Amino acid sequence: MSVGKLFALTALLCVILHVQLVLGTACGSQVYNQTTHSCCGDQVYSKDTEERCCNAALLYNYKNQSCCDGNVVLGGDRYGCCGNTSYNIERQSCCSGQVGKGGAGYLCCGLQPYRTYNHRCCDGEVSKGRSSVTRCCGNKGYKYTTHDCCMGNVVPGGKSYGCCGNQSYSYGTQICCGGQTMYRSNQTCCNNVIHPGGTNYRCCGDNQTYNVVTQTCCKGHIVAGGWGQYCCGNNQTYDWSTQDCCNGQIVRGGKDHFCCGNQTYNYNTHKCCNGHIGPSGAKKRWGCCGNHTYRYKSHGCCGAETKTLYSKREYTCCVGKLLSGGINHKCCGNESYNSVKRVCCEGQVKKGGSGRRCCGSKTYSYRNQTCCNGNVKLGGYEFRCCGNKTYNYKTASCCLGKVKPGGFPYHRCCGAKTYNYLTQVCCAGNVRSGGSYYHRCCGDKSYNTRTEGCCGTRRYNRTTHTCCGGKVKAGGSYHYCCGNRVYNHRSHFCCRTRTYNRTTSNCCSSKIRLGGTNYGCCGTKTYNVTSHTCCGRKILPGGRDYRCCGKQAYNSKTHTCCERTNVMTGGTNHRCCGNQTFNSLTHACCAGEIKPGGQYCCGSEPYNRSTHACCGGQVKLGGPYCCGLQPYNYSIQKCCSFKVVSGGANMYCCGAQSYNYTIQKCCQNQVMPGGDGHVCCGAEAFNRTSHLCCSYKVVSGGANHACCGNQTYNYTSQSCCQSQVKPGGSGHYCCGAESYDYKTHRCCGVKTYNFTTQSCCGRTEPYDSTTHGCCKAVLYDMTSQQCCSGQVQANTTSCP
Repeated sequence: MSVGKLFALTALLCVILHVQLVLGTACGSQVYNQTTHSCCGDQVYSKDTEERCCNAALLYNYKNQSCCDGNVVLGGDRYGCCGNTSYNIERQSCCSGQVGKGGAGYLCCGLQPYRTYNHRCCDGEVSKGRSSVTRCCGNKGYKYTTHDCCMGNVVPGGKSYGCCGNQSYSYGTQICCGGQTMYRSNQTCCNNVIHPGGTNYRCCGDNQTYNVVTQTCCKGHIVAGGWGQYCCGNNQTYDWSTQDCCNGQIVRGGKDHFCCGNQTYNYNTHKCCNGHIGPSGAKKRWGCCGNHTYRYKSHGCCGAETKTLYSKREYTCCVGKLLSGGINHKCCGNESYNSVKRVCCEGQVKKGGSGRRCCGSKTYSYRNQTCCNGNVKLGGYEFRCCGNKTYNYKTASCCLGKVKPGGFPYHRCCGAKTYNYLTQVCCAGNVRSGGSYYHRCCGDKSYNTRTEGCCGTRRYNRTTHTCCGGKVKAGGSYHYCCGNRVYNHRSHFCCRTRTYNRTTSNCCSSKIRLGGTNYGCCGTKTYNVTSHTCCGRKILPGGRDYRCCGKQAYNSKTHTCCERTNVMTGGTNHRCCGNQTFNSLTHACCAGEIKPGGQYCCGSEPYNRSTHACCGGQVKLGGPYCCGLQPYNYSIQKCCSFKVVSGGANMYCCGAQSYNYTIQKCCQNQVMPGGDGHVCCGAEAFNRTSHLCCSYKVVSGGANHACCGNQTYNYTSQSCCQSQVKPGGSGHYCCGAESYDYKTHRCCGVKTYNFTTQSCCGRTEPYDSTTHGCCKAVLYDMTSQQCCSGQVQANTTSCP
């Protein structure tokens, strides 16, 4: 082939390729450009027109036609498909393949469309009623604010009603008992059976009722004794204010008393230890050791089984064993040590004391050394560890295992760097300028919290802009977000995602409606609240004084709504009694009947609380309160043990009598002279500034005095040892029945010794350490004896 022919053939191929690129793909016998046209069947159509392809075969105009199940039918952009037909989505609904009346706000109930605003679907049937207050009862709808569904039946009721079998009842005045309704005022329900007895009656066992004013139920038995009485066993009661029940027996006690075996004790002054009563002070500062009481501050209890009481100044308890050494002594395993001179490290006593601490099994001086990972390093009080190195925490910091300049209290770590938090801030590992109001980060930069905000990672001026949907938009002070828009809260409000002028419009059910000031919402409509009222989403005539009664509006100043549906005459101060109204200032509704004579009911009788009282279900002159079955005036009388006695201001009860607490005292239900500053000692009152109560007897002794048995002593100059007064006050302690000066002596068993010249052997025998020794609690004479492996032997031979 010649060069000319080859060139011509190449040119022809280039032309064909250029034409195919321009024209695109073939559609039947036509070639088209895919960027501007499409193929439907064998027809080419432009993408810029209103034509679309149905089932890849038929062309249709989407503005006035629709493609349903592969068929082109009349429709458009406001139509949808229901099987192979089209329907108007604004005026129709498609339910199970059938087109019916509907549109926006409609749902399907089986084959039938219904409007959700004022209808509800119940078991496939449409019931009329607003969806927000209508509920289903089987296949019927009912308004739950005025009716109830009881066993599939719609009955009158509402919010304060419940079901009792197939009928409704009022929570306020009735009770459901075994499927039957009863009135609270004169009946009681026990084990689903109705019994006589109302307000003051309770159940005892399965089928008995009792009057709580005069009786008490003790384990199913009704016994005499009402309010204020407690059960002791099955058939007796006691007054809790003056008595106690201990092991089934009634004993004297009451307030501030507990049981200890068959006795009572005052828990403010005594404590019960294993059935034994002992003296004690503040409850949290005293404990029990076996049968004895002791003060936590000065004594301890050693051994879970032996429970040995000991003085913390003399001994230390280690692993349940009592060891010599009190003050400053601590435990190191099963031995005691002087913490002033020694240190316990990993169970071993080391030389040291208060100035040394443990670093593993070693000791170190914490004043000039530091322990880092078990190694002792130079550096004292102001040094810390950074890995295996020490640093002065006041001048440096440890950041990511490295010592950096800048310490306590103003420096912090920002990654591997330090920064002064008073003037800087750490943002995403970078140190930025900070200080007053620049203490927060936005991305990797700081910002002024007084004037700026952070929107994502962008800073913005809060006085001129607002952050909405993660974007900064114009509008600062008084501006808020409504969706992605910004609005001025002083003049506009937000309704879902749209804004409206608050003076001319309202937002009703997420829709903007005309009507601003003095207008309210009634469903999706607005109404003037000064001239109309909204009842059941209907706008009715009537202004601010009008209320709703079912679907009616009524003037609350002249009428009253009864049973939620009936408007009755009688406005202010009127109440309902069934389907009637009455003046609550002069009448009362008792057991469903209107009766004159008072504002309150006592069973089925009305009474005036200013002149009468309801006691035990009976109206009695006096009051307005009850003391058992008797009325009394609390301003001039008292109710003491269910008896009315004279009283009033400054008066309290003491058993069955009253007393003036400013000048009298109640001791074991007896009134004694003495007011403020007096306390009880048994049945006697005493002035605690000049006397004490010792062993339940009043004895002289005021300031600086305490009890020692049944007598007092001055604890500044005397001591109490085994209930005997001994000379020696502050700094003196007891050793048996003797006192000793702790500055010079110690206690060894029941004997005292001078610790500067003597020691104690076996906690029982003092000895002179220059002439005698102690061999495992055995005293021996060092001039003729020796201690060999814990045994005393003659010193004529050496120890093996």
